[in-house]
Amino acid sequence: MVGDILRREREKQGLTIADIEKGTSIRGLYIEHIERGNIAELPGLVYAKGFVRNYAKFLNLDAEPLVQQFAEENGSTSAPAPPLTEAPPRRISLSNVGDESLSQISIGSSSSSYAGIFGKLAVGIIVLVALVGGGAAVISAINSSAQETPQAPSVKTEQPATASAAAEADASDVARTAANADGVRVSVTLSERCWTEVSVDGKEVFEGIIESGKTESWQGRESVVVRAGNASALDVTFNGKKLGKFGENGEVVERRFTKTTKDLKDTLLPAPARAEKSSTSDKKDAKSTKDAVKTQ
Repeated sequence: MVGDILRREREKQGLTIADIEKGTSIRGLYIEHIERGNIAELPGLVYAKGFVRNYAKFLNLDAEPLVQQFAEENGSTSAPAPPLTEAPPRRISLSNVGDESLSQISIGSSSSSYAGIFGKLAVGIIVLVALVGGGAAVISAINSSAQETPQAPSVKTEQPATASAAAEADASDVARTAANADGVRVSVTLSERCWTEVSVDGKEVFEGIIESGKTESWQGRESVVVRAGNASALDVTFNGKKLGKFGENGEVVERRFTKTTKDLKDTLLPAPARAEKSSTSDKKDAKSTKDAVKTQ
């Protein structure tokens, strides 16, 4: 039985019914009915043969012989057509011309009058000519209408490259302007590990060691203040514009970025403010240095 053949091959390949269902999109319930020979439970013999074909192909079997065997097992083979028997020749008298095809006419009774014979023959010829002429007229009309149907010319438009480049430049300017209008965004990329402290809009948001190779970003509405223990370790980008090194090697620098910032020289705090903060920051620097040494 085909169901047994499919089941044995499935088990030989280590596959489950769920694997067959996933690979063939055939419901697992139908696969079980095929393997058990419960053909009455399937939606129909035509569908069942399709299921068998897909199932066999999934198992890399020759599907068509199995489909044929499945059809024979379930009585779907068609009975051979009866042999054709040659019909006896049909004899028609010329008196039936006009009602029968000319190919079927044979001379019959001689009792028909010649007037009737020729009259019906003339009617048949006239009808045949009318049919042939009418068909030719119809074909000619169709060809004429097809030739007269205008075809819309194809139009190809090309956008100049300069216009595309200009549009991209305008989009870039708009994006840059929007970024500046949204607030203050500062990014730093570390060339070596460094202690860093960051405040956004007056609130401290970060204090600790940033590892070499890391990039960190902060964004505020009005201001971003960054303080670094080794200024040369930071490469600064402000609102998408690269500003360069944060400061000199080994230098402790604090910079304030606002909406009016244009370059790094605009970001240094006034001298009195730096002096005022230095006393409160020395303890924090010492603590952070100890923490950094511990982590190393």
